[in-house]
Amino acid sequence: MKKRKLLIVLFVLCVLSLSAFQVMTPDPDLAKKEGELYSYGMSDDWVNLGNIFADFEDMYGVVHTDTDMTSAEQIVHLLAEKDAPVMDVADIGYDALGRLLDENLAMVYRNTSWDSIPENFKDPDGRWSVAYWGAISFLINTDLVKNIPHTWNDLLKEEYHDMICSRDPRASSYATASVLAAAYANGGDEDNVQPGLDLFAQLRKSGNIRDGVVLNVASVQKGECPISIVYDFDGFNKRDATGLPLEVVIPEDATVGMLFAQYISSVAPHPNAAMLWNDFILSDKGQMMLADGYAHPARDIELPQEISAKMLSKDSYPNLHFPTNLENFSAAIAEIVAGWTKVLGE
Repeated sequence: MKKRKLLIVLFVLCVLSLSAFQVMTPDPDLAKKEGELYSYGMSDDWVNLGNIFADFEDMYGVVHTDTDMTSAEQIVHLLAEKDAPVMDVADIGYDALGRLLDENLAMVYRNTSWDSIPENFKDPDGRWSVAYWGAISFLINTDLVKNIPHTWNDLLKEEYHDMICSRDPRASSYATASVLAAAYANGGDEDNVQPGLDLFAQLRKSGNIRDGVVLNVASVQKGECPISIVYDFDGFNKRDATGLPLEVVIPEDATVGMLFAQYISSVAPHPNAAMLWNDFILSDKGQMMLADGYAHPARDIELPQEISAKMLSKDSYPNLHFPTNLENFSAAIAEIVAGWTKVLGE
C-alpha cells in the first residue's frame, strides 16, 4: 500500500514537473488582432531581415517595426520600459546574454524547431535560441590593398599603416569577438585573452588601425576603410551594397563564430506575434532566408544550391572557435572590455 502511495506521489510530481515546462502556444488569430510586432536590433539591412519580416507580415497580417540598437542598448531599454513595454522580440549577441538572463528579461518559449537546434545553441530553460552565427573576417578593398592579409599577425605589416578599421569592444560585439579571435591566433583562448589585447595594442601603436573613422557602409563606400574587421555575412552584404571589389577573408590562424540569439521580452506587448516570429525565423524557410543573407543558420538544414553557392566553403574556416559556454565566454568578454582601457593607453 505504501509503495502504491509512493508511486502515485511520484506520478503527480512528474506531471507537475512537466507542467512547469509547458509554455504558451501562439494563436495566429490573436496575433492578427495584436496587429504589430516590435523588434530591437533587427534592421532590414541585416542578414536579409527585411525580406524575412516582409514574408512574416504577409503570413500573419502583422506590421513590423524595428529600432536599431546594439545588444547592450537593448538591455538598457528593456530595463527602462519594464512598466511600459515596447519591444516584443530581439536579436542579441551571445556576449550580452548573461546580463539579459540575470535581469529576467526573456520569456520562456520553446519554438517549433526546438528539438533540432543544437544543445549549445539554446538555453536549457527555453529563454533563448541561436538563429544564426557569423565569423570574424577581414573585408579587403582590393583596389586599395595590394597584398591581402591572411592572418592576424599579417595586419602588423607596415604596408597596412592607417588602413584598418575596427570598433570599440566596449560597445561592439564585432570588436570583442575580434580581440578573442586574435587571442586564439596567438596562443590564447577564453581563459587567456591577453594575447588578443596585446595584438590590438600593437596595431594601435603602429598606426595601422585608423582613428576617428566609424566602420559602416558609408565609410567602406568612401574608401576610408581599405581593411575592415567584420563578420563574414556583413562583409558580403557590404560588398553587395557598395558594388566595390571587396573580398571576404577568413583569418587562417583563428576566427570566432559569434552566436546571435533570438528571445522574446518577458513583458512582450504582442506575445502571440512574438512567438510566431520565433517559430518562423527558426523554421526551415526562415533559416534558408538567413543564409540568403550570408548568415550561417543555427540548424543543420540542407540549403538550395543557389544559396549554398553564395557562401564560403566549410574548409574556408580552418580554425573556427565557438563559445565554450555562456559563463566562460561572458567572463572572457568582460576581461576584454576591462583591458581595452590599457590598449587605448588611458
